[in-house]
This record gives sequence, C-alpha cells and structure tokens, in this order.
Amino acid sequence: MTRSIFSPARRFAAALLALLFALLAAGPCFARAAAPALEDTLAQVRRLEALADAWAGEHPGSDPVELTVNYLCGQRYDDPLWSLVLGGGSEAFEDYVRQNDPGLGALQSLADVTLPTGEAVDFLHLAAAAGACCGYGMPQIVCSWGGDCVQLAAPARGTSGDPAACYEALAAGFAAPDGTGYFPLSDWLADVDGVNLGQRLLAGEGLADALEGYYSLLAGASDPDAARAEQFVALQFGGADTGDSEGFRALVWNTFSQDAGVQLYLLANEYADVDDEGRTVIAADLQAPLQAACMLVADRLADALDGRVVDPPAATPRPEDGPSASAPPAATPAPGANAPALWALVEQHPGVLLGAMGLLAAAFVAVAAALWRMGRR
Repeated sequence: MTRSIFSPARRFAAALLALLFALLAAGPCFARAAAPALEDTLAQVRRLEALADAWAGEHPGSDPVELTVNYLCGQRYDDPLWSLVLGGGSEAFEDYVRQNDPGLGALQSLADVTLPTGEAVDFLHLAAAAGACCGYGMPQIVCSWGGDCVQLAAPARGTSGDPAACYEALAAGFAAPDGTGYFPLSDWLADVDGVNLGQRLLAGEGLADALEGYYSLLAGASDPDAARAEQFVALQFGGADTGDSEGFRALVWNTFSQDAGVQLYLLANEYADVDDEGRTVIAADLQAPLQAACMLVADRLADALDGRVVDPPAATPRPEDGPSASAPPAATPAPGANAPALWALVEQHPGVLLGAMGLLAAAFVAVAAALWRMGRR
C-alpha cells in the first residue's frame, strides 16, 4: 500500500506556510497599529534640523533643508535620480549626526506615522516629495504622484490597450486604506501632502515647522481631504474645473506625460523610447495603464472636491519677502519655466541625459576594471 504524500509532517509544513502568508498579508495592519504619532516624530526632526543648522553654519554653501531631507531619505532613495533631485547626501554630515545624536538614525528607517487627521502616511515618502518640491534641480512630479502612477501601471503592462479596462483593473490597488496594492493610501497622502508641504519649504519654513503648521490646519478643517486636494490642484495644475471629468482627466494626463522628470524615469526603466526627432515616446503596451493611473488620480481629486472649480494660486512668499501666513503658495512652474539651461535641454531631449548617464556608468565600470587589474599585478 502506497503512503499518502500528504503525511502529517507535510500537512504541518503546509499549515505553517499558510500561517506565514496570512501574517504577511496582515503586515500592513500591524504596521499601521504600531505607527508613531507625527508629534513624536517631529521632536526627532527638530533635533536633526538643529544639527543641520549648526553644520550649515560651519560649512558655507550647505542648505539645512537639503541636509535634513537627504539625511532622512538618502538610504531609501539611494539612486542617481534622487541625486539629480537633491544632489545626494553628505557622508560627512551623516557622521556628524552619528557622533552628536546617534538615536536619530532610527528616522532613516521610519515607515508610517499617524497624522493628527487619523490617517497613516509614509513619512520618508512624504519628506522626499516635499524636498523635491524645493526646486533643487528638477520638477517634482516624478518624486510624488507621477512616480507612483508608473509603479501602479507597470504590472498591468500589456494587459489591455483600453484605458477604461485598465482603470477597472487598477482601481482596487489605488489609494487602498489597508495599505495593499502598488499605490496605497499612505503613498497617496505622501504625494499630495508632499507637494503642499514643499511650498512651505520654498517659503522658508523648516521641515518640522512646515509639517506642524500644515497638519494643524488640516486637523482644523471641516473636510481635511478636500482642503489638501484643493491646495494640491492649485499648486500642481494651476487650478482646474474638477467637475469637467474629461477635461480634468486630460489635464492630469498632459501634466504627467509632458513632465521631463517623468519622461526621464520612463526612459531609464525602458518604459519609453526616443524617436528620430528626440521626443520621448511611451511604450505602446504601457500607454493605456498609465492613462488609467492618471484617470484614477483625477477622479480621486474631483471626488474629494465634489467637482468644484479650483482657482489658480497666488505667489509664494520667499524668505526674503518675510513671512505671510495668508498668501497661498504658487503653482508649480510649467516645464521649462525659470529652469537652468541644462534642465531645459533635458526637458526637450530627455534622451540626451539618459545617454550621458549611460556613458558615465560605462566609464565608471572601465575605471573599476582597470583598478582591479592593477591590483592583481
């Protein structure tokens, strides 16, 4: 008589595996339950900012906000694209922090924090989106909602050429409050709030003050989701009639697809190519999923605002103009506006920078190989 393959040992192993999957699936829930309150995190951020201010005072040319954001986000976003945005981190400053307040290292691995409004937000994602809005080299869309739209759409590549069908397929993974999917609610809040917070940084506030002031206003609003969405639509799209569903969807798509940072990101990940005229062309099998992701963004904002019209923003006060709590932030400059000559070139021909990055990478490999051969002699 043959022995069943489902022996007690195998059944026990299968049960353990099932339990493991269940625990992994429940992980986001446990993470949210353990998320520290924003006010506790702010105390640590203020200590970090004090060190950044002291360091910048002794190192002319250093920017305290840049030092703070890079310290927070440098480990998670350790890639060439992040270096383009904020110039990369400072190892010397990180050593300085380790020597003077080693406990701050916990901030670099922080996940969600609980906001005064009750939601959980990915804190480092929030800090990165806010820092990228400061104008240190490139538009911020790719470091906020644009990058997450690509992340949401990429797994659906090649599934359908119909944006409406992709919309239905992707909807469950967009802004899910349970933390599931490729674009969970904690990321959505980080994107929207990050853009709004970035304007406060532009106006001269420190990161901790900006966080405290912004979320205090949201907590006091009758509808926090509408308040954040209204400011975001004004800043990111220059205002819009969110009740015009097709028009607003088209505005979000055009803002996304024409952004130089998004185009560079798509090129770097082989989600797009450059045609004979130097224009970025999105891969045909990814076009519909990306359009669907942008449709989800537009509809989420329109729903939060109940389809009302959002006016363009007023000018953002700069530090030299003095503080002004009443003036709303300015809109994100259109691609090319007030941009350095190099970035203007990248916006027109993203393939140029991609090629240059490839050449630099090849040169690095060649030098490393030469050094290795010399060491072998």
